[in-house]
Amino acid sequence: MNNLYAAARPNAGQLKKSLAMAVLAGLLLTGCGGKQAAVEPASAATPAASATAEAAVAVPGVVGMTLDKAKKQLEDLGFKVEAVDSVDGKKILVDKNWQVLTQDPAGGATPAKGSTVRLGVKSLEKIAEEKAATEKAAADIAAAEAAAAAKAAADKAAAEQAAQAAAAQAAADQAARDQAAADQAARDAAAQQAQKAPAPVAPAPAAPAPAAAYYANCTAARAAGAAPVYAGTPGYGKHLDRDGDGIGCDK
Repeated sequence: MNNLYAAARPNAGQLKKSLAMAVLAGLLLTGCGGKQAAVEPASAATPAASATAEAAVAVPGVVGMTLDKAKKQLEDLGFKVEAVDSVDGKKILVDKNWQVLTQDPAGGATPAKGSTVRLGVKSLEKIAEEKAATEKAAADIAAAEAAAAAKAAADKAAAEQAAQAAAAQAAADQAARDQAAADQAARDAAAQQAQKAPAPVAPAPAAPAPAAAYYANCTAARAAGAAPVYAGTPGYGKHLDRDGDGIGCDK
């Protein structure tokens, strides 16, 4: 019995040896864990340093471009894009039908890669409508200015024509007054001249022929101062008018 117990009982030297090996193994494991823990922070710092060292990308300026081209350019550089109708708040269906009005961040900024660029857009249809309205307003203004200029020119021409007519009438009136003055001066001069001229001497009246004159012959008619004697006058007789021409004593 004692022999069996002694055989089953472990050797003291073997126990010590096993215990020493266990302690050594524990020390090895503890050392490896500490070393790993010391190394891990260095490896964890590598991605941050890599991200910091990565080159920043500048945001391109896309204002004025159609939305489809602006999105492609931004997305090709790794940016995200958010677009909204900054005028009417309408839903954007077809990118190519919209134009970029504003962007945030602005062109030239250098945000982190993958940042979102927000775009304010307006529909090309509305832009066309506004352009047409602006052109119509400009055309209306030009037409109004042209009409005003034409009216001003017509008014000026009418005023000049009226002034010319008034000047011509004034000249005619002056000419009439001058002519009247000249005529009056002529009449006055004639009157003065008439006052200065001697009065004409009236000729002595001829002695009337006797109512019943008779001349025996032309000698008697001449002596009486009645020759020649005309038919129908006192003293005419056919004996004095031998040629019968109505005049007696004419030869």
